[in-house]
Amino acid sequence: MGSKPHGWGINPSTGIPTIAFGNQKGGTGKTTGTINSAAALAVNGHDVLAIDIDPQGDMTKGLGLGPGDGEDPSNPKNDLPNLLVTDEGNLLDVLVDNPRTEDITLADILISDDQFDHLNFDLVPSHKDMGLARDWMDDADSRFALQYALEELTETYDYDFILIDCPPDLSVLTDAAFIAAQNVFLSAQTQATSRDALDELWDQLESIEDRQNTDIALVGLLANMFRDDGQSRKFIDVFEKQWSSMTPMFKLPVRVAIQRAWDNGQDIYEWDDDNDQAVERDRFLEVAETMERAFDRTTVEA
Repeated sequence: MGSKPHGWGINPSTGIPTIAFGNQKGGTGKTTGTINSAAALAVNGHDVLAIDIDPQGDMTKGLGLGPGDGEDPSNPKNDLPNLLVTDEGNLLDVLVDNPRTEDITLADILISDDQFDHLNFDLVPSHKDMGLARDWMDDADSRFALQYALEELTETYDYDFILIDCPPDLSVLTDAAFIAAQNVFLSAQTQATSRDALDELWDQLESIEDRQNTDIALVGLLANMFRDDGQSRKFIDVFEKQWSSMTPMFKLPVRVAIQRAWDNGQDIYEWDDDNDQAVERDRFLEVAETMERAFDRTTVEA
């Protein structure tokens, strides 16, 4: 992993370090990266908000607040509500502009970590209605909706970090997350198709910077499902040549503990079973420490 100076992250309009996890390719570990990075920051003593802006709602499901597990009566998810189907206000209501939803804010739908014993950070859940976002957020101003909503929220909520789990595409919702955060953490499997997806994502970030006249920083890359084989090593070699000067990389090997934690609706620090979880926990603590350093404005001697 390459070293980076203190303070290379960008402070967004809220003044709160905000990081969007992105990759338009699915199955890259983006959601588990968001969950466990947020949890690691919380373990380090930070107040963290995580936002699930993905219509698939995988982060909400991965924290146990989606459908239960009908095949396993003992699964902890079965005792928790399914927030993806609630009739109350939801994230789409916050982001779209129409009379029915104009009074709904992020504060109205926020789930505090003290509402559920297994949560280590606050959560803005996704909802089944988020699939309508592409049709309802069809004007240029919609891309600023999350930024405006966070500016309003942080007038009264004082977080240390905000993490956003993006959809696996380059839609208006992903644009909205990147614009609000101005800091992006990439997640990719160590294979050739992920290298292509990273190139496309980079083009998207440059396009947003040009169109919106804003700056976006890369704060890390999670090289997920790393295997000690030729394909993984080739991915790492290409990344180090093209990207390592811009952002640090974290290799996460193929492990079952993260998947088992997700299956049971918990982060890697909350979930405990017979598998050794030290590798995963240590790696995400390294991610958290890098995020801390990215926004540390303390002058450091060379």
